[in-house]
Amino acid sequence: MRGARPHRAGVAAALAAALLLLASCGDDGPAVAHGGSGGGNGGGASAPSAAPVSLALSDEGRASLARGGVPQPGGTLVQSITVEYGTLNNILRTTNSEETLCRLFLFPPLLDIDPDTLELVPLVAAELPTLAADSRTYTWNLKPGIRWHRGDGSGPVEVTTADVVYAWRMISDPTVRAERVRASLGPIESVRALDRYTFEVVAKRPYYRVELEFGYNFRLMPAHLGAAEPAAFNDDPLGRDPVGYGPYRFAAWKSGEYVELEKNRDWFAADALPYWFDRYRVRFIADTAQTPLLFERGELSICPVNDCTRWEEMKREAKLAPLATFHEYYLAQWLYIVWNQAHPAFADARVRRAMTLLYPRELVKEKVYLGHAAVISTLGSVAAPEYDASVAPLPFDPAAARALLDEAGWIDRDGDGWRDRDGARFRFTLKHPRTPVPAIAVGNTWFQQQLKEAGVEVELLPVDSRQLFKELGDRAFDAGQLSWVGDPRDDDLYDRFHSSAVAEGANYGGLADPETDRLLELHRGAFVREERLALAHALHRRIAELQPVTPLYNPQSLVLVSTKLRNVKMRRLGARWFDWWQAP
Repeated sequence: MRGARPHRAGVAAALAAALLLLASCGDDGPAVAHGGSGGGNGGGASAPSAAPVSLALSDEGRASLARGGVPQPGGTLVQSITVEYGTLNNILRTTNSEETLCRLFLFPPLLDIDPDTLELVPLVAAELPTLAADSRTYTWNLKPGIRWHRGDGSGPVEVTTADVVYAWRMISDPTVRAERVRASLGPIESVRALDRYTFEVVAKRPYYRVELEFGYNFRLMPAHLGAAEPAAFNDDPLGRDPVGYGPYRFAAWKSGEYVELEKNRDWFAADALPYWFDRYRVRFIADTAQTPLLFERGELSICPVNDCTRWEEMKREAKLAPLATFHEYYLAQWLYIVWNQAHPAFADARVRRAMTLLYPRELVKEKVYLGHAAVISTLGSVAAPEYDASVAPLPFDPAAARALLDEAGWIDRDGDGWRDRDGARFRFTLKHPRTPVPAIAVGNTWFQQQLKEAGVEVELLPVDSRQLFKELGDRAFDAGQLSWVGDPRDDDLYDRFHSSAVAEGANYGGLADPETDRLLELHRGAFVREERLALAHALHRRIAELQPVTPLYNPQSLVLVSTKLRNVKMRRLGARWFDWWQAP
């Protein structure tokens, strides 16, 4: 996807498909386990609330949001995604939607992330792993009694370390198309079974995220059913007929229409995560403009709305009040522009800073997002502890931008209205995904006009998303606009800004700053959370100073939920509906 250079990433690698689309007002928030958190402001000097905002405009809505009551098992919860799944093979999955279905409902991870506190909690693992004195060796224990949805013909089959070793062998084999999970598990050196339920994981070097990466992103597959050899694994029929051990079992896949799951009556974590619905259906609906109408007709239980203007109109429509509750929360996603420092202008931090000063981010937030986004000062979610809210985003200031361009030697020497230096005009191409997102289209047009008035020529070039990421990986660009889905906790910017990630990683712009490298390396080795947060804030300040990217927005997810559902609550990770139920 990114050309010849592989991409190292964290837990966010599992959400890689979201990199292919720039977010609009909302996104597929309820279909993304790692939605995001909080309400917020425009990125000023105070941290936004981490609590989602939920609005009920009728008695039906208030009943839907009321906590408590006696849960009624049964019913079908229906959601939608825009692109049909490619595979439900837990190791080969790559997209946002495949990630959600596999991780939440078919193949739960060793460790879950608490949707309210974001703390790691044991799920398939019996407890958190034990870390040896070398800070590299982790001992894990599986919960006994977890059974695969399908046995071996002679009876039920437990999830054991045989499955762990089998999955690691497939993930590690370069012939298996498991680039995403291999990237996220890159810090792992070896995995070996000690007995039926105990296994050992050794990291290549001490790294604070190993517990998170392996616990949350390691992917199990059934050793008793899966292809025995890596050569056959890519075409394993389990990709279309998955066998997991989660709260739901695979029931049907009707190409072009839907995938349906049915409740697993043998779900091992039913006490904590009951999942009351008998069935869960995911419909494939490419045209997101149609989903609100389907919601009104009762064909969808949860509906993201990607048009901010339409969202505000819907909140005023009397016919919707008894049908829907309205939910707004920040995604762990951000939009930005990366500047290729091989370009003669963008090697200078003053020029990069001028670019940010010329982008009318606050205007886009107010006029296009209608306030449903935060302007950010660096890459990160505004509600995450790692985000330093004391660092305000650069303002829109064309006069200051012109002064910086003058200082950097980019001046209109021949009076033709365009800045130049060393005989070359200041011009560049801004490549962006070919997408109809209003905030991006409008913002880029306004940016282009501000650049023209400042004497800088820019071509706005829409590019197929996959082609864009190939060109970013090959460094064949001047400026590139993209979106990133970050980790819900303990995000690591190493792959985006460390000098070693220029050749093989997501440091597309080519930043090579010794102080940034030093902070990133210290951050990776900090096992004490307080130390890690202090380093994250120092990194925030350094990146904001250097402006290797122009941070744009942290958008909100805007979601409708049917008032037929009860005990509805949006969490910091979005629509985790394990304790919702349907009214009779």
